[in-house]
Amino acid sequence: MTRFSKRQYVVFILVAVGFLAASALGVLIIAHVIQIAQAFGWVAAGLAVLLFGFMVNAVKALIDRRNVTEQLELENLYTLGQKTSFYNIYQFENRARVLRTKGWLKNKKQYIIAFSFAPLGISSNPRHNDEVSAFNFAIAQFLTEHYYGDRKNPKNLFKSNVFCFHRGEFLIYTFCHDEKDVKELTAKLVQDVYDLGAKEKVRVLVQPFFGVYEANYSDNMTFAIDNAQIARSIGEESFETVTFYHESFRVTTSKDEASEIVEALTNKELVVYYQPKYSLKEHRFISAEALVRWNSPKYGLLSPASFIEKAENAGLISQIDLYVFERTLVDLAEAIKRGRRIMPVSVNFSLYEFFSPNFLTVFVGLLEKYKVPPTLVEVEITETTSQANQFMSISIIKKLKDLGVRVLMDDFGIGYSGIDNLRKIPFDAIKIDKSFTDLIVEDEKTRNIVKLIVELGHRSDIEVIIEGVDNEQQVAYLRKMKMDTIQGFYYSKPLPLDQYELFLKENGFEGRGARK
Repeated sequence: MTRFSKRQYVVFILVAVGFLAASALGVLIIAHVIQIAQAFGWVAAGLAVLLFGFMVNAVKALIDRRNVTEQLELENLYTLGQKTSFYNIYQFENRARVLRTKGWLKNKKQYIIAFSFAPLGISSNPRHNDEVSAFNFAIAQFLTEHYYGDRKNPKNLFKSNVFCFHRGEFLIYTFCHDEKDVKELTAKLVQDVYDLGAKEKVRVLVQPFFGVYEANYSDNMTFAIDNAQIARSIGEESFETVTFYHESFRVTTSKDEASEIVEALTNKELVVYYQPKYSLKEHRFISAEALVRWNSPKYGLLSPASFIEKAENAGLISQIDLYVFERTLVDLAEAIKRGRRIMPVSVNFSLYEFFSPNFLTVFVGLLEKYKVPPTLVEVEITETTSQANQFMSISIIKKLKDLGVRVLMDDFGIGYSGIDNLRKIPFDAIKIDKSFTDLIVEDEKTRNIVKLIVELGHRSDIEVIIEGVDNEQQVAYLRKMKMDTIQGFYYSKPLPLDQYELFLKENGFEGRGARK
């Protein structure tokens, strides 16, 4: 007979009580509706039901608002050093979309401005980090109190502003007549912040540089924000206080090239290849990575290097991310249906898609649409993506892990704070970049670094995968280091679906052919 713990009994009793209470409340409401109907008619009863629904929605909205506020306070504690409900990137995007619909702003241009009065990045000096956080917190409070105007005050230059703090920079979404207005806004902001520094007796840490992007209604918001931040970086390099974004700041993608990529997505010319990953411990393939190729009627089969950067420059990378993810789910669902061998597949997501406000909603929706268990999907993000907004990275990754989805950090070792990421962000696996693999036979320092990463991974209960393994000599060194998993041409190149399924049935590395 099954025995239940005290905790299980308590949970069962609470659920039962909650169900009975809800049932009783439902019966009570129905009884009251009938009484009202008998006394005053069914129209009055209907109005009573609507009133009750309104009250329920009001209570729900109040609870939701409180939950959002608590989340904001935690995020700002992490990024600004103190609790505050200062706006984050998601509220920024939503409020900007609302402003776009206001008729009284239709004759004005819309701009995104990125700026900072403190050095970007994290210092090894904790006192310096505390000083930066305190100053950014003071600016956030000042913006909340003085820069959120409304149309009732026509003299307010900053009416119709929205703002947030994102990736170490402040963002302002504003509506102005022209670039002259924008420069006037930035000049006043500089003076206000310097006055704030004198009043609060805090030091303005760096000369401010402003990056400005003139936005369009059709712009992907993440892409538009990125353009403003690029302009700010360019301005800092050239010592220009205010820099307006220009297409030349990016490696440009022509309209024809962008149109070709859109057409490739529409015609399903992008195809998914699968590269298996081999476990040295289990002597078998345990997972694979989904990799995109473009099977172009015009150019032939193209690798990602031929078009991914162009897609990013054209703001199309999110569409490619979701295309590959959905195609992978279709293939997994078909394999489940036909009873074929199934392994978890990792899918890469760019910064643009991973931090989009509806990422988790779309991700879960597609899993449910194709009825693929979350345990068969792994999410790969680069170290750069995970570092862009650590608080949000941690939040999203925890939610993915709660679903049963494993999360991998790609390109580990080439970022500026990889080991610190291991401590803060709950990754299930790290993938050592191919640049280490290329030198592992010839260079002793490289071998020592890789060995240290393996030991750190094992002590942290994190799987360690290495990419770009092409020959048996590299495998021999990695086996001595007790590497967990290997991905590379030595075991298999990326394969189209039919060849991948055949390879899993017939290969010389598993079973009797396993290399000891």
